[in-house]
Amino acid sequence: MHGNVVSIVKTQTNDLYVREFLLYMKSDKGARPKTLIGYETDLRRFIGHFTTQDVLELRQQDIREYKFRLVDAGLAPRTVNRHMSVIRSFYEYFVDHDDYDIVKNPAKNIQGMKVPKTVPITLGEQQAKTLLDGIMLTGRYAIRDYAIFATFLFTGVRVSELIALKTYDVNFEEGYIHVRDGKGGKDRVIPMIPQLANALQLYLQNGIVYEEIQKKKRKSRHEINRYRCGRKYFVTNEDDQTLFLTKYGKPYSEKGIDWLFKSYAKKLGIYKDGLSLHALRRSCLTFLHKQGVDLFVLKEISGHARVQTLEHYLAIDTSKVMDAMKRHPLHSHQLDHGLVEMVRSR
Repeated sequence: MHGNVVSIVKTQTNDLYVREFLLYMKSDKGARPKTLIGYETDLRRFIGHFTTQDVLELRQQDIREYKFRLVDAGLAPRTVNRHMSVIRSFYEYFVDHDDYDIVKNPAKNIQGMKVPKTVPITLGEQQAKTLLDGIMLTGRYAIRDYAIFATFLFTGVRVSELIALKTYDVNFEEGYIHVRDGKGGKDRVIPMIPQLANALQLYLQNGIVYEEIQKKKRKSRHEINRYRCGRKYFVTNEDDQTLFLTKYGKPYSEKGIDWLFKSYAKKLGIYKDGLSLHALRRSCLTFLHKQGVDLFVLKEISGHARVQTLEHYLAIDTSKVMDAMKRHPLHSHQLDHGLVEMVRSR
């Protein structure tokens, strides 16, 4: 009985710690709802493992053992490292506050798992062309779907950013797309090349590409001519100006867009294991990098916080980087020994 009481008390105490930390992350750090859900999930698992202990009294050995518990549970190295990063941040908060008797972060020096290097999956240039051409030739809602995947391939936006786009985020006059409230709450603008601008104009202006041979009155939404399926055909009732709408007039979910992409990829013979919507973003950035676009420019286009992230992201061939470095105008510079002797003799 005594053990149960202790367990309940400790669980409640640990729960309060988690709540306080999440409130801090939300109010002081401006963490996004999705980030907070991830933090809470990882921390709930953590405190659930230590039901009879105050987690602020744990030692480094306890944290290390917990890490190996995660490994034994079959979690991938990258996932284990994420858990440890969350736990590290959790303790850092309490160490920084004098209200708590914790002076050292027990998770601080816990080493991360080695993550095996993988080659990022992308579409090749021909596969990207096949996707866009195939959508126009076979798509049930060709104009809408072409506009969706042209936006992915010509801007490199994240799927969460694409489904949040509004009609007023597309600026045809100045030729850019405004991505609002992206990762980390940051806004950015991405230039639109003419092909993308044309695709979005067709979609937003009725989507008429070919004249119908036989004029007939549309009886239902299912009889929409696939070349006349601009955005207005999908709008139902109140319109919140979401750019891309499903056939039911609703904003897309990430799963909905993913299903649409994979169904096209399989139908067009370009599907491969591991292919995801994220591969479209990576493909766009890889295409631009191969054409010589500077990494710092790609950082601004993609919304990445660090250039180093892009280096792994694009699987940059270091030999090519070395070749580029050898083109530095001072690459062949040799030390002037005469000058050195003159300076030394003074």
